[in-house]
Amino acid sequence: MKRIHRATRHFLALLLALSIAPAAMAATNSFTVKWTAPGDDGVVGRATNYDLRYSSATITTANFNQATPLSGLPVPAVAGTLQTYIVSGLNAGMTYYLAIRTVDEVGNWSGISNVLKQTGQTTGAGDPTLSLSFSNPWPNPTRSSMSCAFTLPQLAMVRVEVYDLSGRLVHTLANELHEAGASELRWNLTDPRGQTVQAGIYLLRAQLGTQTWTRRVTVVR
Repeated sequence: MKRIHRATRHFLALLLALSIAPAAMAATNSFTVKWTAPGDDGVVGRATNYDLRYSSATITTANFNQATPLSGLPVPAVAGTLQTYIVSGLNAGMTYYLAIRTVDEVGNWSGISNVLKQTGQTTGAGDPTLSLSFSNPWPNPTRSSMSCAFTLPQLAMVRVEVYDLSGRLVHTLANELHEAGASELRWNLTDPRGQTVQAGIYLLRAQLGTQTWTRRVTVVR
């Protein structure tokens, strides 16, 4: 029997990670919404569909169905995966509220996520609404590939490298200037020659501007 209540609670807990990373809106008036994919039953499986909506009024459980649905949403990924969606075509200068919910294959809907507030306006060279951050890698452990995400409040130099536990440089994932906003990096678990790395623990060392992070990722075979 499907564990309906457990699945619903898990949906809601993960969707509370929903956040906005404004893009350069001067020309496109767009921004990126991101959230963490839930499973359909605890931390396993996949949800079936998302329902992301916006409104010019605060969204609540009672009026969620009256908000405008957004089309072209991504298919739910494996639980724990960071997913994104670009919202575009909204009016500059207006304030919008967004919320998302999800459903499993037998029609069990989650509650709505946290409600986000976004004003359509140009962000300029820097965005004080964004915090400097570097995520934990996912999936972790991994067999075939690994991803990580970072957020910049302003233009900054980004260098992300992979080392083994002996301190040997294995791969460089990024070494360039990045605009303000949210970005993702992917490592296919190979070295610069395209050779697959061995199973083991690897260290991600990220420098965003003047701040650094170290994350661990376990490769299994």
